[in-house]
Amino acid sequence: MTGFLYFLGNTLRWPALKPREFLSLHGYFSVIYILTFVLSKNNVNQANLIFTLGILTPLLISIGRGLPVDCLDYKTALLKEKGNQ
Repeated sequence: MTGFLYFLGNTLRWPALKPREFLSLHGYFSVIYILTFVLSKNNVNQANLIFTLGILTPLLISIGRGLPVDCLDYKTALLKEKGNQ
């Protein structure tokens, strides 16, 4: 439960601490959703593939740039945050 509350708190603080990242990520997701919607209305068979790749791309780029794979381990995340303060 502590880990869930920790990550919930980080999720709620993120828009206020880094609004540019927050808006750009949600803008990107909106563009992917609109693109998929338009393609599916025009009967393009690869619309679901484009949606899946579009949604997974930011995660894969983050991992490629050094996001640790254990980023959801709340004990490690708590220790890193306490070290930054």
